[in-house]
Parts: sequence; C-alpha cells; structure tokens
Amino acid sequence: MKLNDDPIRAVPMRVLLASLPMIAILTGVAHLLEWPILHVLIGFSVGVIINLISFYLMVKSAKKLLNKEVGGLSAIGGNGFFGRLVLYGVGLFLMAHLSLYALLAAAIGVSMVGLVLKVGSILSINSSQ
Repeated sequence: MKLNDDPIRAVPMRVLLASLPMIAILTGVAHLLEWPILHVLIGFSVGVIINLISFYLMVKSAKKLLNKEVGGLSAIGGNGFFGRLVLYGVGLFLMAHLSLYALLAAAIGVSMVGLVLKVGSILSINSSQ
C-alpha cells in the first residue's frame, strides 16, 4: 500500500498489522511485571478502536472541508474536533476505572495511528533515496 491510497482503507489495515507485534510486546511486558494481561489487552484494544474512530471522523471532516460543504466556524477545524476529544476522554476515563494497567495500555493504543503514519513516512523517505 502506498501513502497515496485512500486513508480510510489504508491506515486502518496498517494500524491493525502494527497492533499484532504491539500486542505481543504488551503481553510479554505484562507477564514480566505481573500485571493483569486481560486488562492490558482490553485497554490496548479500546485505545486502538478509539483512535481509528477518531481518525475516520478527522478524515471525514477534512473531506467535507475540501469539498466546501462546510462554512463558518466549522471550516477552520471545529467540525468534529470536540467530538473526538470527548471520545478520547470517555474512553480513557472508562479504562482508568477498569485499572491503571488498562489506562496505560489504552494510552499506547490511542497513539497507534500517529505511530503508523510517522513510521510509514520515514520508510517512504528512506525507500525513495
């Protein structure tokens, strides 16, 4: 998949593929530190799901902006911004109530889209040289 592909299709697949080794690493760390593995896996999964939903909402908002379907305050980025913040807040709040381990794993999960995009851009820069 190239970075020029439709991000709605390409990025979630990359995130899911990158999540597999992350799950193995988190499970190993949780086992070594004697953390509840189920809480860590639930936290990471919820974090990834929240991050993918947020990414979808951001891309949808950007497409509306490019097609000039919005105007006024929402044209400068307000469209869906607070909804994404609420989504992150509710998800992390729920994981904090489950356990600290779930919260830490969810924090890693919500960074997966950014991590995948950064690694993908680094790899594309290195392959073009």
